[in-house]
Amino acid sequence: MTSHFMSVLRQAFKTFDRANLASFNSNLQQLKQLTDQLTYRDLHIKEELFRDYVDDGVVPPPAPCTYMHIFEDERFSMSLFIVRGSNAIPLHDHPMMYGLLRCIWGKLHVQSYSQLLPADEPLTYDTNPTLVKVIAEEPCLVTAETSSALLTPRKRNYHQITQAGNASGIAAFFDILSPPYDANMPLFGPRRCRFYRPKSKSQSVSVGEQVELQCIPSPASYYCDLADTPDSVLQCGFICAAEAFAANVTDAQ
Repeated sequence: MTSHFMSVLRQAFKTFDRANLASFNSNLQQLKQLTDQLTYRDLHIKEELFRDYVDDGVVPPPAPCTYMHIFEDERFSMSLFIVRGSNAIPLHDHPMMYGLLRCIWGKLHVQSYSQLLPADEPLTYDTNPTLVKVIAEEPCLVTAETSSALLTPRKRNYHQITQAGNASGIAAFFDILSPPYDANMPLFGPRRCRFYRPKSKSQSVSVGEQVELQCIPSPASYYCDLADTPDSVLQCGFICAAEAFAANVTDAQ
């Protein structure tokens, strides 16, 4: 069993428990610090998962991306994505969510945008967006040696994630999202992931530039195959969920 991953899990339960709302910011920073130290070894992942595909005429080529489910409840989700070659996870949104993206293999280029909203304007969820006005944030390169990328309900919650190594390279990242996609929101229903493209035909944007993003269907070039989650990692989730449940029961008594 991986002790550091257990620490990340326990801190995530603490951070996203509404009973701890008063200390949310400090708990989030602690969660980020722990996530910054996470490695693929902490997730009991073998390096074979990150090796280049060799066409032997028997095993079909992998999808552009691979997805591994790690944990999910109504408060947060954890997962792993592998991005291959020149592929990317297309520009998408994280409506009213917090997120941490920790690169555990290779290099990733993350281009983020923040929705153009006055600081005092309350956040709302558009169930059928067409155009969204955003501001381009400074792009970042994340690796296993850099800190995690952070998104919040107001900052950097639209982004595209591209494999940034050589043309046949592989990159992988672990992420935490809260609340999870598909979590129910009163009045609006399940929280959905929507895809976008800049309305401008320009191939690049400047930091601070205002951009309109057009909502589009999920690109046909983006699809994932699935990787099995190590049993030891799943067991960590069961243990920490049981701990959190027991703690809430005790507090309610």
